[in-house]
Amino acid sequence: MSLEGGSTCTDCGILAEDTALYFGGSTVRQAITQDLDLRGAKFLQYWGRIGSENNMTSCHRPICRKEGVLLDYSTDGGITWTLLHEMDYQKYISVRHDYILLPEEALTNTTRLRWWQPFVISNGIVVSGVERAQWALDNILIGGLAPYAHGDSLYFNGCQIRQAATKPLDLTRASKIMFVLQIGSAAQTDSCNSDLSGPHAVDKAVLLQYSVNNGITWHVIAQHQPKDFTQAQRVSYNVPLEARMKGVLLRWWQPRHNGTGHDQWALDHVEVVLTRKQNYMMNFSRQHGLRHFYNRRRRSLRRYP
Repeated sequence: MSLEGGSTCTDCGILAEDTALYFGGSTVRQAITQDLDLRGAKFLQYWGRIGSENNMTSCHRPICRKEGVLLDYSTDGGITWTLLHEMDYQKYISVRHDYILLPEEALTNTTRLRWWQPFVISNGIVVSGVERAQWALDNILIGGLAPYAHGDSLYFNGCQIRQAATKPLDLTRASKIMFVLQIGSAAQTDSCNSDLSGPHAVDKAVLLQYSVNNGITWHVIAQHQPKDFTQAQRVSYNVPLEARMKGVLLRWWQPRHNGTGHDQWALDHVEVVLTRKQNYMMNFSRQHGLRHFYNRRRRSLRRYP
């Protein structure tokens, strides 16, 4: 992400966690992403603030619309921009969370985003705007692919251990873990079924866990009951503070199942979202790999009739 008139600090307070992107320069104030592949994306979300309620010197209260911040997108390398959202100066003096659905026109493989504050140009020079309220952004996230994901998935139908584990990861600046999961199916087919009423149905959940000692001990982040995932769902969890370090393993594990042909599940589109102020997503299923056991074949996650 390219910044002008901005830096990483807490001069506008803490928006989501730790430092934020803060804009208080005297001339141009803007943040522009590189060209992004937004094909299949659904939404953009972030935390934002313009000025402050207590009128801090480093983040003073806005008084007019020109102090608002505009969010644009461009699909032609920044030659032309289309307005996506206006951060109104009256509504953002306290920290605000925005969730914006992306228009169809923005879903290209060369889309860049820009947050900027209007300024005045006089004789070809950007006029100093010290009077403008400072502003800040944090935890920018683009996501929301179709809930059933796409393509091949990790499919678990083995008779012994069923789990997928990552290599050691650096989660020092990680914020969220996102993935798509399905356990069995509504249609209860031979290749994708689950026992929803048996005495051990709860034990057939799929657990998301982490380890900070190379797999000697595991801690549960979330558990997913078969009855809740007979159709593929995309889920998101905050990374525990205790897991925000280097050398962390993640795993998806089914403690109990009835063997081949029973209690199958599938995992797809695993992502770890970083809080680094470039705010980007790393797809660990592609870049870091998952070790998966007894994955006899791969199947696409899909909704069954």
